[in-house]
Amino acid sequence: MKGENEMLEEMNIVDIVDELKRIHEDDAWHGPALRELLFGVRAEQAAVRPIPNAHSIWELVLHIIGWENVFRLRLEGHPVSTPPEGDFPPVEDTSQQAWAETLSRLDDSHAQLINIVAGLSDSTLQAKVAGKDYTTRFLISGIVRHHVYHAGQIALLKKAFSK
Repeated sequence: MKGENEMLEEMNIVDIVDELKRIHEDDAWHGPALRELLFGVRAEQAAVRPIPNAHSIWELVLHIIGWENVFRLRLEGHPVSTPPEGDFPPVEDTSQQAWAETLSRLDDSHAQLINIVAGLSDSTLQAKVAGKDYTTRFLISGIVRHHVYHAGQIALLKKAFSK
């Protein structure tokens, strides 16, 4: 059986774009995709912290948005270090409308990221990221892991609503 690094080395841009779509929208290999997990979550559920000292679903979504924007900017050649709004931005408006806007921003940031990745060539995957000592392939692998990791956290937080 091939290791994860070997599989990543074999993926081309088309495969990577497919993976980015799957982890966000549907048919993810690991379980529910992020948007599947967020379906039906209401603003009050997204804002609550069912686990003390843990982030809320809403904070995790804002974190994903911020970092996907950083990743996109890095892929565009900008040496960005952190999201301007912070690592885990606070939720200021907990209305249903604000939650719907946050979900729309999530979809928009992910679509922008996919558009940038889709525009890369396979040869670009071995190029160094601006201001970093790792390759584009390594960054994209991190993007996938980041998305899946936080989707798992959201899945666990959602279980608290069913109690």
